[in-house]
Amino acid sequence: MSDDSLLDAGQLARLKAKLRSGDAPAPAGDQRPPAPALPELGVIFFSGLSGDSDPYDLLVEVSRFVDRAGYNAVWTPERHFTEVGGAYPNPALLGAAVAVITENVRIRSGSVNLPLHDTLRVAEEWALVDNLSGGRVDLAVAPGWHSRDFVLKPEAYETRGQVLNESREELRKLWRGVAVERTDPAGERHDILTFPRPVQPDLPLWLTSSKSVDSWRFAGEQGLNVLTALINFGPAELQNRIGIYREARARAGLDPEAGVVSLMLHTYVGADTYEAVERVRGPMIEYLGSFVTQHATSGQAEAQDKARTLQNLDADRDEFLEMVFQRYVSSSSLIGDVKQARQTLEGFRDMGVDEVACLVDFGLSKDEVLASLGRLSQLLQKGA
Repeated sequence: MSDDSLLDAGQLARLKAKLRSGDAPAPAGDQRPPAPALPELGVIFFSGLSGDSDPYDLLVEVSRFVDRAGYNAVWTPERHFTEVGGAYPNPALLGAAVAVITENVRIRSGSVNLPLHDTLRVAEEWALVDNLSGGRVDLAVAPGWHSRDFVLKPEAYETRGQVLNESREELRKLWRGVAVERTDPAGERHDILTFPRPVQPDLPLWLTSSKSVDSWRFAGEQGLNVLTALINFGPAELQNRIGIYREARARAGLDPEAGVVSLMLHTYVGADTYEAVERVRGPMIEYLGSFVTQHATSGQAEAQDKARTLQNLDADRDEFLEMVFQRYVSSSSLIGDVKQARQTLEGFRDMGVDEVACLVDFGLSKDEVLASLGRLSQLLQKGA
């Protein structure tokens, strides 16, 4: 079956609604079926840019706020050896901090680059966070992407996809209480079980995926959730990938709608759309420029070629970044007023997105971020 023959996410959603209704007669009088729910909302930290604020102060204050306001999760990344994002080298440490200052939100990695680590340490660290949080841990895992990161484990770079899958399965075993075999310096084999034991009997897992269609299909077949971002493709391609993911789940005998698709979006909700766009223009363009610089040294040929092309634009570089900014804000972000935010979220929900992870640390001040999240929280209220 070709990808073109797959049901897209919109078709699946409509089919599911029809099955639920059982072709029942239309409601009498003025009664109408409820409008589709918006995606759940969480926050994600990725850049470590917070205006004049300390990035950790921003993390703490935002985590406290969203925990009270009804957001569903706080995501923290694993990033190494770069100024932008370098505030976040260890999501388990950050998750432990979030665990002790919150009561409700899920505490998530976005993501753990498993090939860089011994799975035993990952299991220990996150089981500790699971205990501190009372069982609120979820993990997104990834193969890693920047070749420089693999100075931590050079031998894993070429086979990082395979290592990711092997480590993921071993992590699940350890979490469930199944010992794994290891060899000590004397060559003696040991069955190792990690401690502390986690609160949750099973570890909810996301696979971080962007451009690769195969990774979306694999996530569906394996029953994994997906964390994604509109970095290397746009909304139309996202909808196609969600359709592939849902179809892969169905083929594997899994409920196609049960898998969670979490989408990272740069977020700023202002008093009006014009104010919001103008407020983020400077920080966003600077962020996009730094993102290009990182890709130029990533070790991935396609990303390097695109980055070098942009770097060679010289005087046209600012004009190009402005064009990218306008396109990104208009179709791939949660930037505008509350009305615009609702429309954007409804559009992504119709595509099959279950959650939006609001990226907030791209250069705005703490007060601006908190004000934005306060406005956005209106959409979390019942009946809003």
